[in-house]
Amino acid sequence: MAKVKYTIKENTKVGTHSFYAMPVPNGTLDFMEVCEEACENTSIEPSLMRAAVTEYMKAVKRNVLKGFRCALGEQFIYVYPNLEASLKDKKDAQGNIVEVAKIEDFTLAGAKSRLGATVSKKYSAQFAAEVSWQRVDASGSPVEEEDITDNGGGSDPTPDPNNGGGNNGGSGGFDTGD
Repeated sequence: MAKVKYTIKENTKVGTHSFYAMPVPNGTLDFMEVCEEACENTSIEPSLMRAAVTEYMKAVKRNVLKGFRCALGEQFIYVYPNLEASLKDKKDAQGNIVEVAKIEDFTLAGAKSRLGATVSKKYSAQFAAEVSWQRVDASGSPVEEEDITDNGGGSDPTPDPNNGGGNNGGSGGFDTGD
């Protein structure tokens, strides 16, 4: 089973006594390194794979710009156009509503175009079944505690994209159909 290290950080933005887990990256693999690994034990040349994937991503970009959501791999990641815009009730310092938000007041002034991404539920479930987590301290040394594995408990690793979920930059809105 794969093992990913994590540390515990305090979330000082929301006050004291708020903590979260943060995966510790092993580094970054560039596009060509991944192509080379993908081609190991195959007859495919890494340069050919790189060329094919580059052309594929150009097609994805063209279609996302037309409003389509596009799959990156078989039941893996979906990318789509996303718009970050909202309108909320205005409140005073005590939290009382002083102005109610109305749909006719909604504008795209200040909105931001984003590229959304959603990891498929199937891949998220597969990842959860194949990964374990090991807590480490700031120096990277293991902290004595049981390794964490996802054995069905806790929350769904992929938020429902129809309920504002999504991962890696997405804010949801599209069902992947998985």
